Amino acid sequence: RELTAEDQIALLKSSAIEIIMLRSNQSFSLEDMSWSCGGPDFKYCVNDVTKAGHTLELLEPLVKFQVGLKKLNLHEEEHVLLMAICLLSPDRPGVQDHARIEQLQDCLSEALQAYIRVNHPGGRLLYAKMIQKLADLRSLNEEHSKQYRSLSFQPEHSMQLTPLVLEVFGSEVS
Repeated sequence: RELTAEDQIALLKSSAIEIIMLRSNQSFSLEDMSWSCGGPDFKYCVNDVTKAGHTLELLEPLVKFQVGLKKLNLHEEEHVLLMAICLLSPDRPGVQDHARIEQLQDCLSEALQAYIRVNHPGGRLLYAKMIQKLADLRSLNEEHSKQYRSLSFQPEHSMQLTPLVLEVFGSEVS
C-alpha cells in the first residue's frame, strides 16, 4: 500500500521469474535433481526444462543456482525474506519511487541479517552468499528473457503462450 500501483506492477513483472526460481528451490531435490510439485507422482527433472524449449545456456546456470542455494540449507523464513528482498529491488525497470523501495528493501535486509545472527551462529558469510544468489538470479532472468523472446517468435510455441505469460514476460521487461 506504500507504493503506487505502477511501481507495484513494475516490481512484480520484472521480478516474477526470479521469484519463481527462488520459490522453486524449496521443492528442489539434490538427490535426483528434480522439483517436486505436490508429491512423488508430480516431479519435474532437469530434462523437462529443455522439453519446455529452454537451452543449456539457461539450464546449466539454473541447475548450478538451484544446487548452490539448496546447499545453503535455508529456513523457510530465510527463503521468504530473500524473495521479498528480490521483489523490492529499486533498480527494476519502470520503477518511479526508488528511494521508498530501497528503504523497504533495507528493512527486509536488516530483518534477514538479524534472523541469521539468531539462527545461524557462526554463519557470518551466509548473508553475503544469499545476496550473491540474487545477483546470480539477475543473470538467469536475462537469459530466460532472451530465450522467451526467441520462443515467442517460433510459431509452434507462440500459440501456446497465454495472455498472462505474454504480459509478464513481454519484451518490454527483461
